[in-house]
Amino acid sequence: ADFRTEGPTVANSCGARPLTTAYTIRRARVTDMEPFIDLRHRMFVEVGFQVTEDLQRASIDYFPKALDTEGFVGFIAVTDDDKIVGSVGLSPYQMPPKPIQPDGRFGYVSSMYVLPDHRKRGIANQLMNALIEHARVIGLGWLTLHTSEMGRPIYSAIGFNPLNEMSLRL
Repeated sequence: ADFRTEGPTVANSCGARPLTTAYTIRRARVTDMEPFIDLRHRMFVEVGFQVTEDLQRASIDYFPKALDTEGFVGFIAVTDDDKIVGSVGLSPYQMPPKPIQPDGRFGYVSSMYVLPDHRKRGIANQLMNALIEHARVIGLGWLTLHTSEMGRPIYSAIGFNPLNEMSLRL
């Protein structure tokens, strides 16, 4: 899906004017994995995690294989000049049947990140719209995610609700 949004205001000889940037939202391809992984790692750093060499190697190994098997579906926001400025990913997974989802098919949303210079332009919403539509098409009934404080209002506006969840590191 293509959309246009206002960019930063810049001064010119006639005064200030907003720059209009066109973005295309599309599925990520194996050839997009290097910038996709870079955005994912920027996301981790921004929320306080360290990106180790082990994580870098594991990411380079995981994502191309997962894309080929549909174990991971990525969406990216691309500018007119082919720069990838945003990303989001979907990992479909199977659980035992539950009252809320008798077929046990769920999706986990991850890798949401938009470069700081491209934020506040609706890119995150457009990425999520593409992901949600894909999830519906493949028959997923529920999506879950973990969010930063910055992302919480975006997800809440889309309709995500907080869950009581616990975890244990083994």
